[in-house]
Amino acid sequence: MVELHFTVLGPLRAWHAGRELRINRARDRAVLAVLLVAAGRPVPVGEIIDGVWGEEEDEAPDRFVALPGHVYRLRKVLDGAAPGRAGASVLRHVGKGYRLDVDPQATDRTAFLAGLAAATAAHRNWQPERARSLLSSAVALWSGGRALDDVPGPFAAHERRLLAARREAAVRDRQELDLALSGRAGPAVVMREVRRPFQLPPDLTDFTGRQAQLAAIAEALTGPARPAAPLVTVIGPRGVGKSTLAVHAAHRAGAAYPDGQLYANLRGAGRDAAPRILAAFLRALGVEERALPVSPADRRVLFHRLLTGRRVLVVLDGDTAVEPVRSLLPTAPGCAALLTLDGPGGPRNRPPGEHSVSLDRMTSQEALLLLGRVLGPERLAREPLSARALAAACHHLPGPLRCSAELLVRRPAWPISALVPAGAEQRTSCARAGR
Repeated sequence: MVELHFTVLGPLRAWHAGRELRINRARDRAVLAVLLVAAGRPVPVGEIIDGVWGEEEDEAPDRFVALPGHVYRLRKVLDGAAPGRAGASVLRHVGKGYRLDVDPQATDRTAFLAGLAAATAAHRNWQPERARSLLSSAVALWSGGRALDDVPGPFAAHERRLLAARREAAVRDRQELDLALSGRAGPAVVMREVRRPFQLPPDLTDFTGRQAQLAAIAEALTGPARPAAPLVTVIGPRGVGKSTLAVHAAHRAGAAYPDGQLYANLRGAGRDAAPRILAAFLRALGVEERALPVSPADRRVLFHRLLTGRRVLVVLDGDTAVEPVRSLLPTAPGCAALLTLDGPGGPRNRPPGEHSVSLDRMTSQEALLLLGRVLGPERLAREPLSARALAAACHHLPGPLRCSAELLVRRPAWPISALVPAGAEQRTSCARAGR
């Protein structure tokens, strides 16, 4: 692969040996943007055309005729600066598509996303200073403004939204780390070998609606009248977004539980999963493998002992009742548990003193708002009736709605109405995802 470098966190630019390569035509840059994200891999012609032209009217120029011209100009610029090995072109026709033979690491986009992943790993490994440094370096890669700022087409628009959301999350996470580290107690903290696990799945940047439920959970977990060790359950049928709501609420409550968040996915784990999960929690809290108690009872005792004096939030996702996971619930004052339960709720799922939040399908307004946040407001505005029909076909359930919207994002040439006739089939496949 040739030594070229590309920047997309701002206007799209190509560089060789510190010299900028001029790519003057906007459509040429749009083709390059699609190929860059898949650097080193063939991209089918249809996928390039969808990403560059999208849903333009039929009287638009023949894209299959126009695409080779854009590729020719790109090839001339890139090969003129840095020809491939043995005289081969940097931009090659491969099968029914094209491949850009450059190092996938040669873009600031790759470096930015890799920095965020490394920061997440450092945070989970109780290295807040390293996480903050990695986040600062990742954010500093942006040249200002929007990503792919001068590139047209639906692919570039989707990338702009995705990268902007990741940038906003990175800035917010860095600010939270700044606050947490500035409040440390100095040498006493450094000397104290306490592991603080942060096991929550990533939060969704486009989380939509559920404001009343979020407020109820926040009051129970962080309000002034909360009990010493609150237990909050989110109850509802599968597909209504219990897991997403619980993870989002747990992230929002993170400041109230600075000693960590423990997380376990209970779906398919079996009725005897509690001892295994307890062992995983103990490892996360710093217990070495050789020191793990053998019996479930001893594991419970050690778990509750380690939580004493700490403020830890335990999130248990996807059971059908409280009793099978009772041993995983913290009892130490200052700790809390957030549990999602499948089913309509009822007395058997509500132990004394527990705060329950019921969850059902979204309102039509929330469903449309979710579609708009995933697809983009422009695409939704073009087909308002089809958007409502798709939301209704998905029964206003966020799991199938998000699955359908993400499919449309991957197929920018498809109209929203393409999924409406096959709504029943789409609901079935997406519901199996159990979101």
